[in-house]
Amino acid sequence: MKPSKRDLIFPLAVFALFIAIVFILWNNSLNTQKSNYVGEIQNTGSLRAKEFFSLVKYNIKSLENLKHRIEMTNGSYFDYWEKDAGLILEQNPSFRFVEWLDSSMIIQKITPLDGNRAAVGLDLTKHPRYPEWRNHVLDSSTNISSWTELHQGGTAFLVDAPVYFDGAFRGSVTAGMDFTAPFNELVADLDKFAIQVQDEKGTIFYSKNNPRTSEIGNEFIFTTTFEVDALDGQKWTFSLMPSHLNFLAERKESTYIYLAFGLLLSLLTSSLIYFYRSSRKKNKYLRDANVKLKDLNTSLKKEQLRAEKASRSKTEFISNMSHEIRTPLNAIIGFIEVLKLSEIQSSLQEYLSLMDISSKKLLLLVNDILEIDKIESGKTTFREDIFSPLGELRNIIRIYRRTAEEKGLYINLDQTGQSQIEVVGDIGKYGQIITNILRNSLKFTEKGGITISYKETIVDNDLSIAITIKDSGIGIPNDKLKTIFDRFTQVEVGKAKRHEGSGLGLYITYKLVELLEGKIDVTSQESVGTEFHLSLKFPISETSNSTTSTAKELIDLSGCNVLIVDDNRVNVMVLKKTLENLGVHSDSATNGLEAIEAVKKNDYHLVFMDIHMPKMDGLRATQEIRKFNDTIGIIGLSADVTKEAIDEAKGVGMNDYFTKPISFEKLRKHLPSYLIKIS
Repeated sequence: MKPSKRDLIFPLAVFALFIAIVFILWNNSLNTQKSNYVGEIQNTGSLRAKEFFSLVKYNIKSLENLKHRIEMTNGSYFDYWEKDAGLILEQNPSFRFVEWLDSSMIIQKITPLDGNRAAVGLDLTKHPRYPEWRNHVLDSSTNISSWTELHQGGTAFLVDAPVYFDGAFRGSVTAGMDFTAPFNELVADLDKFAIQVQDEKGTIFYSKNNPRTSEIGNEFIFTTTFEVDALDGQKWTFSLMPSHLNFLAERKESTYIYLAFGLLLSLLTSSLIYFYRSSRKKNKYLRDANVKLKDLNTSLKKEQLRAEKASRSKTEFISNMSHEIRTPLNAIIGFIEVLKLSEIQSSLQEYLSLMDISSKKLLLLVNDILEIDKIESGKTTFREDIFSPLGELRNIIRIYRRTAEEKGLYINLDQTGQSQIEVVGDIGKYGQIITNILRNSLKFTEKGGITISYKETIVDNDLSIAITIKDSGIGIPNDKLKTIFDRFTQVEVGKAKRHEGSGLGLYITYKLVELLEGKIDVTSQESVGTEFHLSLKFPISETSNSTTSTAKELIDLSGCNVLIVDDNRVNVMVLKKTLENLGVHSDSATNGLEAIEAVKKNDYHLVFMDIHMPKMDGLRATQEIRKFNDTIGIIGLSADVTKEAIDEAKGVGMNDYFTKPISFEKLRKHLPSYLIKIS
């Protein structure tokens, strides 16, 4: 829609007003900057002039001090002339030489002699400055000449200090002074200003940064005078000015930026006024849109609540499924453990071994699904164990070496050094990463074997670990190499694949490495093999985890009484039989109420407490037992492996928490800490 003249008049008037204000302010800014710069020149010049003239006074005072020492010793100090004159020259770079003129104005001594030898014996009575020198002798004041050409070459100021002792004039201590070096030190940081100093005759004896007084306006030049010789009325003139002609250009640049900003702001302001006046006609449409937006936000909140509810339902479902799947798995794996420890026909041993392998594969699949849920929901936690990364790697290799040998494969460890440095980190997650990669290599390798390279480097207080796992397996096609760490990705697909797997192991490995702030990558060639490169970093432990365990042959668990609390009869049977193989007697209860009464009536060393039971669950039962017995060991049993379940169990007073299924090896490892009796 074409704007009307009425809509344009007011914004244009505002624009013109703002432009006028901007130009007025800009002009004031230029004048202010000029005034500020003049003030800066005056202040800087005043301070620098004081420094210059203070330095001149200080140097003249050094010469007068030598004069006073000679007078106070009635001339005896002449014995130290060379040493004292040399010291003055060393400490005062403005001194070119120091000499002694006797009362007849003949140069008798000069230090240093090198370069000034031509002046020794020189009679200055015919010199143009003789009358000036004679007047100061009569006045007994220090004389300072103009910038003078020297008999031995060069130019300098000649400063004469007349010496009197034994009631008579004896001569003058005279110095040739050139203040260039000390003046340069004073203005070493003064790059944006130029300086010149001239004597009473207008001779410029010092300049810095090429001063151009004729090209710069007088208002930008600071000038002052300094009386160096009151008797002769000699005054030096000090001038300070900008070192370059375009000294206001940089300051003007900023004002031009402000001018441009002001013009832009004026344009924007007038444009905003125009659009504001135009937008008032469309307020009705905006209000309608706002109402629709509120309705949309309400819908989004409902969807968010629905998504959160779905997430909670998913977590509950996974927890329940974990419990439901692990409960029968506990029985299956438990009975397999019991059968493995019993005498059984050799013809059935192979079937039993296959059952053991299959049940553990199913358990690994359940664990992988639960691990993914924890990672993707942000609930993964890391323990702070103290362990040796190299030692744990050796343990894992020891576990899988038998599996490799059964396939006719080798597992070799190539390590740098024999380090046993201990670090702080989650040993379980570290072992899970290496185990997943090693299992993957074993699965896809039919001949040859696996070479594991281990290297560690100390960086500050951290141990940096580099591990390479190289196999001679089937390799990974190039088109799948980039997706090997994705969920449910497998090298082989279709009905003809030879190797089993869920496609979760490497995804979990990648996520765990990422959470540990490490790196993992893979290179591969089909029919040649695959190489995984892993790098992790852990803080080095300040304390050693040198725990000692009781030797197996010394552990005697006979005579120990244990209470098993579980409503699942099969689970009770499995655990009872497993404990019998360890020499432990056990009773059972089917719910929390029975457990409380049994603990009150009997002297148990340990209670295995299931979590989910009728009438009273294991958590409530543990709380009740702790009210009258806080010493008995209570270990929670559940198929729920979520962190929330473990934390809740330990929070009510359980000493430990075992997730189902429980292996014979796990019981044999952990029970001694609760039931141990050393024979």
